[in-house]
Amino acid sequence: MAVLNYALIGLGGAGAGFAVAVAARGARISGWYDCDDAVRSSTDMAGGLSFEGLGGQGAVALPKSATDGAAAVAGADVVVVSTTADRHAAVAREIAPGLAPGQMVVLHCGYVGGSKVFADALISAGNPQGVAVFELNNTLHLAGKLNPSTVVLKGQKRWLELAGLPEAKDNPHYAAFLEQFPEFTYSANVLESGLNNPNCIGHVPAYIGGAMTLDRDMGDLTTGILHFDEARMGRVNVIAAALEQERDQVMRAAGLTPLPSATFSQRAYPAGTRLFGAIPRFGPKLQKRFLHEDVPCSLVPLEVLGRRVGATTPLTTALIAIANILEAVDFRAIGRDERVLSADWMRMHSPVLRQ
Repeated sequence: MAVLNYALIGLGGAGAGFAVAVAARGARISGWYDCDDAVRSSTDMAGGLSFEGLGGQGAVALPKSATDGAAAVAGADVVVVSTTADRHAAVAREIAPGLAPGQMVVLHCGYVGGSKVFADALISAGNPQGVAVFELNNTLHLAGKLNPSTVVLKGQKRWLELAGLPEAKDNPHYAAFLEQFPEFTYSANVLESGLNNPNCIGHVPAYIGGAMTLDRDMGDLTTGILHFDEARMGRVNVIAAALEQERDQVMRAAGLTPLPSATFSQRAYPAGTRLFGAIPRFGPKLQKRFLHEDVPCSLVPLEVLGRRVGATTPLTTALIAIANILEAVDFRAIGRDERVLSADWMRMHSPVLRQ
């Protein structure tokens, strides 16, 4: 098996979990960068990451953090971007000066159309051709940072889709990457894969349904990044089920195949891949990214696709409106609408729109 050099952009819970997986599979982390000063300084001081939870406890040695994203990716074979999806374009522009033909970028994860957004931003930044961009349809781990240099792993998925244009598979590192991560299955339909990411179905209803608890310390009710399942109970799940039904109707109208969120969970988390109980409570249960990532990068393109294929999205539209009010942000203005994910791009991935 070829030994790949990985660069990691973003070392939050998802990125730190991926670092643990890379080290466990015998690959090399050649560079990394996180925009949070506390993450860089704490991790540099510790000489790497500590991890606990699923798989026990341990540590992963890391090189000193790079001065910026471009320096981190220089010379790497595979670049794994584990930032929130709303930052994809900005990250692409930041790392573009350090990229070279033949490198492979993996968005961890893409949400809807992340690889399109990222590739377009690279082009606008003058990056040379020959960089393959893929996106995963979720993160590898269910994880959270106990402190800036310690990650707690609650679950590790055994199935995810790796979506990208067919020509991207010609990248020289593609085969070796899938050999190291056999749980990733290729999909050529980036739109379908992104829409089947179930995050927005849980995140947005839970955040809006629990709005009264925001900015308050109410003990277990508001604490526990890895206890999010507690926020999806009762009538919140009624909203989540209705949102999933609406998503499925839009996808079918576009000629796409929806993947039930329950089936996604069964594929991703077979027996023995998640911890239940004895998980430390830390951090806010409801995180701002549940709106700032999921609304512009999932709900906005879902609404747009619905209009394109003649499928109404009253709940999606209402949730976007409420999110705009709650956060005082116009998520449509910054979201992945027709200006970002063009009609031609949607037509390429939708059998109905191609007719």
